[in-house]
Amino acid sequence: MHTFRNLRRLGPLALLLAAFASQAQTLSCPTQEQMRQVNACPTEGQLLASFHGFCGDDSKAYQGQTGPCADYEVFRRMKNTALWESADGAFDGYLSCETPAPVIAKSSLTSMRVTKKGSITAVVCHYGPDVQLTHRTRKACTVPASCASDPAQCQAVCE
Repeated sequence: MHTFRNLRRLGPLALLLAAFASQAQTLSCPTQEQMRQVNACPTEGQLLASFHGFCGDDSKAYQGQTGPCADYEVFRRMKNTALWESADGAFDGYLSCETPAPVIAKSSLTSMRVTKKGSITAVVCHYGPDVQLTHRTRKACTVPASCASDPAQCQAVCE
């Protein structure tokens, strides 16, 4: 009896929460001041150990799956990364440790785009050729065409 009465009281609250949850979300790319490196860059020893561990499997070579294993420098460029994210954790990305942190901190937003892979939508913020942070969501997002002329004013709308 008390359970039914409690559910009747909480019903309007649940409807109100559902209404707020269905509101559109507006996303802006983080500024340079809002970006931070989360983990350290791998050491040369860690990169070599990863190369030998990943590329030391002969079965990959016999199956023609050498990819970055053909050359250590190619592997090193691919794996010498550190996780960066926005201060609120909404955007993240693995950025090259070849690019010094002060250079990353000075890069400015060049474009914002939305891509979809399966049920996941990615809002991607580009800060130059090698720097991008991504927000992933299950919501459908759009970026206005006007973003091409002024990326700093871009905002994605996700519903």
